[in-house]
Amino acid sequence: MRITKKQGGIIGGAIAVVVIAAAIGVHTHYQNRWYPGSTFNKVDVSGMTYDESVKKVKKSIDSYQLKIKGRNKGQEMISGKEIDLAFTSEEKVKEAYDAQHKKSVFSAFFGGSKTNVTAVTLSEKKLNKKLKQSVLVKGNDSYKITKPVDATITYDANKKYGVIQKEDKGNYLNRKEFYNATKRSVESLSKTLNLTDEKNNPDVYVKPGLYHDDEQLKQMQTTYNEYLFHFIQWDMGNGVKETLGPDALKDCITVNTKKRTVKLSQAKVEKWLESFCLKYKTQGIARTFKTHSGKKIKVSGGDYGWRIDYDKVIAQTMKALKKTPEASAIAAYEKDPSTKNEQALLTSLKPEYSHKGYRMDYTNKQNDWDTQNYSEVDLSAQEVFVYRKGKLVFSTTCITGKATPDRITRTGVYDIKEKKLTKTLTGADYSVPTRYWTRIMWTGTGYHYSSRGDWGSWSPTYYKTNGSHGCVNLTLSDARSVYNLTKIGDPVFIHY
Repeated sequence: MRITKKQGGIIGGAIAVVVIAAAIGVHTHYQNRWYPGSTFNKVDVSGMTYDESVKKVKKSIDSYQLKIKGRNKGQEMISGKEIDLAFTSEEKVKEAYDAQHKKSVFSAFFGGSKTNVTAVTLSEKKLNKKLKQSVLVKGNDSYKITKPVDATITYDANKKYGVIQKEDKGNYLNRKEFYNATKRSVESLSKTLNLTDEKNNPDVYVKPGLYHDDEQLKQMQTTYNEYLFHFIQWDMGNGVKETLGPDALKDCITVNTKKRTVKLSQAKVEKWLESFCLKYKTQGIARTFKTHSGKKIKVSGGDYGWRIDYDKVIAQTMKALKKTPEASAIAAYEKDPSTKNEQALLTSLKPEYSHKGYRMDYTNKQNDWDTQNYSEVDLSAQEVFVYRKGKLVFSTTCITGKATPDRITRTGVYDIKEKKLTKTLTGADYSVPTRYWTRIMWTGTGYHYSSRGDWGSWSPTYYKTNGSHGCVNLTLSDARSVYNLTKIGDPVFIHY
């Protein structure tokens, strides 16, 4: 259909009349009402008369309750009466109403006359006190307050490697933010406050310092497993092996989420190695021993036996741990912690000993000495006995250390350490050349010839007042016999 110019003029005029009429209607409607977009503390009063708006808000205040929802099903209720919630001065509200109506209602449609009136007041002191006593802050028997825990690296005993443990957000409130969020909700007469809504309340709970998806944490996991994936194995002999592996190394790795560091604690590695060394140490243990008289006694102390060199084993272990395993070997073991894949991460070592015994008996440590070839010093009898191939082949009298703390011959099980045909023995107040020196202790005690002229005064108690400086004194021929019959490494039992 074709519209003529005349017809167009008529239609345009009709539209203009309709628009003007609508505008007059809008103006008339809002002449005694709040303009669109008007709120009392965010309570929408648009289109209400002044009296209706005041009545609505006052009614809301009288019955007001705020339900606060926290984490872990925590809840708190606050009533308006508890915090002296009240309607503000009507004069202030009326001033806002009158000021709004000095402007055209049409500006409200374009954001020019939107009004938000603070229509309520409350006691901040009472609100603060209420929130301090809240179960969401203090907790109770059924609602425990837990602080946030950072995501970290932990050892998974089933997977046999370090995994990322997700953070625990906890339910520990940032009290300032909690107060502010609650105050905002009350002032806007909201009926609910959801503290778990992280979009609208992002800072109301104290946050963990590190989250599971942090790239730094992933790098920390890589470092952790590079330390962890070592199998250091010592072959102790007789089919016995000792292994330092992930199950023990996990306790030697320190993860610091605050500093974002993963460190291998040498002190903790050394503690494990100390236990390892002590496990195979036989020096100083009590050994059951049959004396020359056939009596069975226990002799402890001394330095005979096995002892792993602690300093050397630390050095070899730390050297192995500082070597980063091949990435392919790590990946294979993470996928399948099998014995086969473990072998690719294995470092084989031999134990370094600072002292050795005759043999290692893993079921009974005291059986570490040569029961067929040894010597015996009976301090009570003041006699020496030498055994070869299980038989007593020589015995003689002796004079041992004087019975004073600085000269006594100490008991225990030792070994022959050194043999010299001649030697000069020195001390603070003596320098004596001697022959047939057979060292028993590194402190200076040994079998040797003594040219002393009191051999004719010998008795089992003579040593108590006229004893040596700790050595086992012998006559020339006896010293020669002991020298020839004993060998380096032979046990020496010294007892009363």
